[in-house]
Amino acid sequence: MFAALVDQHCRALPGAASERPFGPDTQVWTVGGRMFAAYTFDGGGLSLACASAQAAQRMVQEGRAISAPYLKQPGWVMFPWDRSTPNELRGRISESYTRVRQGLPPEISRELPPLEVSGLH
Repeated sequence: MFAALVDQHCRALPGAASERPFGPDTQVWTVGGRMFAAYTFDGGGLSLACASAQAAQRMVQEGRAISAPYLKQPGWVMFPWDRSTPNELRGRISESYTRVRQGLPPEISRELPPLEVSGLH
């Protein structure tokens, strides 16, 4: 259920692309070639980029997320399926997408479809 929700929401984001760079069991969503969301089909949640490493650490400390397995870059956490609501996931996906998209080099950003901020949540 959650995987379908994630895929539907990600597919609607301007310039988002579905990829499987780690094999057939891992769904990765990218914008401008950079990952903003990932999950495994037999895994327990959705890995996303947070606004900052501090925000990620805070979410882990509060029990809202866990450290993202296999993604040891600062700012990445996993939101377990059993602790997340559909609305929360949609909002977190949009935040991750926006953070990653805003960090893209200008030459890549210019090639993407326009960003419609009102449609992200």
